[in-house]
Amino acid sequence: MASVAAKGSGKRELIRAQAMRLFAERGVDAVSVQDIASACDMAKPNLYAHFKSKDELIRDLFVEGYRDYGRLMVQAAEAPGPFRVKLERMVRVICGLHDQDNLRFRFIVMTQHANLWSVVADEVNPMEIVVRLVASAMAAGEIPARNAELVAAGIVGLVVQPATFLLYGRIGGALTPVADDIVSMCMRVAT
Repeated sequence: MASVAAKGSGKRELIRAQAMRLFAERGVDAVSVQDIASACDMAKPNLYAHFKSKDELIRDLFVEGYRDYGRLMVQAAEAPGPFRVKLERMVRVICGLHDQDNLRFRFIVMTQHANLWSVVADEVNPMEIVVRLVASAMAAGEIPARNAELVAAGIVGLVVQPATFLLYGRIGGALTPVADDIVSMCMRVAT
């Protein structure tokens, strides 16, 4: 996955890259617009020429990151195979994103509650992808028919919570080495 800085050029992308780094390292509340401007070697008014507010910048970074991750999850979900194989591919994609794109992953986890409302429930929304996968598996008789939204929420929680524990130092290491355990727990929730 390309880094934020590699996605474009110019001051706007520099602002996005430095803000992502600062937000992931310190948390969004601990980073001021002045901190971001200083990291970009620019004055605050110049930063405001690209983003109206810190909240707009945060929302922009979150929505783009969430959608980029959703596109990767769609690829995993649409590849052939039964539910367990698709679920395992999706979990491995998410674990890999955590381990390889850690600044962005940390940022998304830290800001999800304030920003999920601004994400459209469309074909590249990660939660919608999991709900569709679960509902499809239920319709095909691969897993018991129940509330697909609730089962999907359980699966997402089993992936996001270990990432959150890593973020706050509760557990160490990376997610990829524990992907098998996560898949196994997700399958227990689904079945």
